Amino acid sequence: MAKKPESGVRHLVRFLALGVPTVSRILAVALIVAAIGIAFFNIGSYATDNDRALVALLLTVFALVSLVIGFAVPVLTRRFLR
Repeated sequence: MAKKPESGVRHLVRFLALGVPTVSRILAVALIVAAIGIAFFNIGSYATDNDRALVALLLTVFALVSLVIGFAVPVLTRRFLR
């Protein structure tokens, strides 16, 4: 018996489920590198050390959010495509 081909939407969702974790990891690494550069190597012109620390903290939080989204998308995709 011939197998039924996947629909376009289902194929697109599977592609996104595979691509989102990769992109989120790349984004997280870039954000962490930027946070380290700002915090330790004095990249950028900030008025005070507190401003520099706050920007580095925000970049780190955004990196964590990116990793959480990268973890959640495949899990949710598996759950909804069953």
